[in-house]
Formats: sequence, C-alpha cells, structure tokens
Amino acid sequence: MLNRKIIIVNDGLGPNKGDQAILQAMLHDIRNRMPNLDVVIFPNSHLRSIRLYRQYWINLRQADLLVFGGGQELQDHVSLAFLISGLLKIILARLQHRKIMCYALGVGPVATRLGKLLLRLILNRVDIITLRDEDSLILLRTLKVEKPPIHVTADPAITLLAADNHRIREINGIEGIGDKHHPKIAVAPRRWFHYNHYLLPMSLHARFHHLRGREDFSKLIKILAEIADYLINTLQSQIVFVPMRAASTGKDPGQDDDLVSQEIIDAMHYKENAILLRGNYNPGELKGLLGKMDMVIGMRMHALIMASMMKVPVIGLNISPKFPAFLRMIGQEKYLIEPEGLSRSKFISTVNQLWKEREEIRAALATRCEILQYLALHNCEYLSQLLNN
Repeated sequence: MLNRKIIIVNDGLGPNKGDQAILQAMLHDIRNRMPNLDVVIFPNSHLRSIRLYRQYWINLRQADLLVFGGGQELQDHVSLAFLISGLLKIILARLQHRKIMCYALGVGPVATRLGKLLLRLILNRVDIITLRDEDSLILLRTLKVEKPPIHVTADPAITLLAADNHRIREINGIEGIGDKHHPKIAVAPRRWFHYNHYLLPMSLHARFHHLRGREDFSKLIKILAEIADYLINTLQSQIVFVPMRAASTGKDPGQDDDLVSQEIIDAMHYKENAILLRGNYNPGELKGLLGKMDMVIGMRMHALIMASMMKVPVIGLNISPKFPAFLRMIGQEKYLIEPEGLSRSKFISTVNQLWKEREEIRAALATRCEILQYLALHNCEYLSQLLNN
C-alpha cells in the first residue's frame, strides 16, 4: 500500500525561531500519530517565485491533503498582500480538489473589506479548521465562516520538546550565563510600532518610506533599558537577551531582534550584567534555556509559550491580538502590559507583583500546561480523522 502524502504550508523552514518551533512540534506529533506519512513542506511567506509555485502545484497533484498552518497565518496586520498570498495556496489546493485542513491558526486582525471578504469566501471552502485561541473563533464567526467544522485547540509549539539539562549547561558556558544562585531574567524583544495594515509588504515601505512609530519605539527601548537596570540593581539579576529572529541582510523591519537587543543594552547603565545570545540555537535549545530563567519578558509570542510551558512566569508586551489570547489561556492576563503610553513606574509595579507571586504562578502554570498540551495534540487527531475519512 502506498504511503499517504500531505503538504504542509508553514514558515518553519525560515529563520524565525517561533515558526521553527511550530513546525518542529507539528512534525513530531504528526509522525508519532502517523509514522508512514509522506510529508512535503512549502513556505508561506517566501513562496514567491514561479518555479516554487510550479513545484507546489505538482506536489498538490500527488498529495492527499493540504495542511495550512499552524500559527499566525491569516491576517492583514502586516499587509493585505500577506493575507492574499496565504489564501492563494488554499485556492490552488481547492482547484485540485484536495482535502484542506487549516491547522491551529491564529486568525486576525483583519481590518480591510477585501481581507474580510476573501476570508469568508475561501475558508468556507476548506474541510476543517482548528484554531489556537477563542478570539480567532469569534472573528471567524463574525465573518460568517460557518460551513467547515471549527475546533479551538492550542498552538502546536506547546508540545515542543526541550533540550536536556546537559545541553543547556553547555550553552550557559558558551554564552557566559551565570550560576543558579543569581536570578536570571530573559528578555525577548522585537522592533515594533510599524505594523499598521499596509497594502504592500513592509520590506518595501522600509526601503522607500518612513515606517510609522519609530519615535514611540525609541521611548520603549529606553524603558526596557531602565527596567533591565532596575532588575539588576534590586535583584542582582543577570539579564539574558534572546533574539527569536536575527537580522538578515538589507532592511528587515521587525525581524532584527538581535539589533534591538543591542540597542537596549547600549542604553543600559549596568551593561556588564547583560548578555546577548550569539549562538544560532534550535527551538528545543531555546525552550530549555528559557526554562532555566526566573522570569521572561517577551515581545515574541513563542518566547512566552516556551517559557510558560516550562512553568516560568512571563510578562508579555501586548503588540498583537495573539498576546492577550495566549495570556488568558495560561491564566496570566494580568501580566500583559500595553506598550503604548507605558510608564517606567507601571512596568516596575508589574515586575514586582510577578516576582512576589512567582511560586504561585509556577504552580498554576503546571496545571495549565497539561491542559494545553492535551489540546495541542488534538490538532493531530483531527488531521488523522480527515486524512482517513
């Protein structure tokens, strides 16, 4: 009997560690459930050339099913072109009469009329949708996506396996991360304030136009540096900056966490107590590393997911609708900070409150982790049912 074949459209082959975590966990869970399955992966954001689309079309002809996702795939927050590009992959699969599963998507925000219309028309033609949060379900119901079965599960990266303690000790030695007797606090920053429903990709705006919000982001850099200094001064802590996406060549707005981290360190007073990770570590290694922290402050969703699934208290800076949705799922929504108009005193108050409650938070996260891992594995069960129906 020939093996069944699926195509996964996912950006986990790229440099973003969050996307890599999603894909790595997906593949692990799918292959555990269906070990003989033939899997072919195509990118979403970077499927641009005619040659790649031709390969995608040929593989669709040979496949039983398209898996679109998981993760934050369907939104026009970055640009309308991004949303249309993603939906095109689904359209091509429908033209070939392939089964289609949207896998643990985070849908939204969608602000344009065209974006809302396309989502309603195209998603009503897929076979099943699983979503990683309730907010995505509310949006799809508002858009009248009603024909396919829709299930709320959880982000696939929740089941990601962490590297073992021996490997984490090696990384600590390489990077100069201190011993266990001092609090270690990780910061996962990113460049922000420029995502505001552009028509064209942001890389074009960065090259030819002034991106909105640079002044506001400069203020945020200053506050993050002050918070890092405060934590060093009051807790004698070590601050570890964790880039989830390192800068590539050219202008790459929002995808240069290492450069942002260095800007924060440059603005700090106690620079000698700050470390910027230099190694190119895989998602499992990053999860293991974050799992040894005493607190994680994140502007990257999957840094928060990795840390909280290791029972580490987290503070999220709310730069996307996916942040409040996830913080609610882990019962930590009071540790969500609004970056616009943020004051140093408000940030310090939140940090102090978390530090006082950190042991209670760890206990609460342990219970939430079990539930979310159970839900995340349901994505794979729905895929198996669709494939074998």
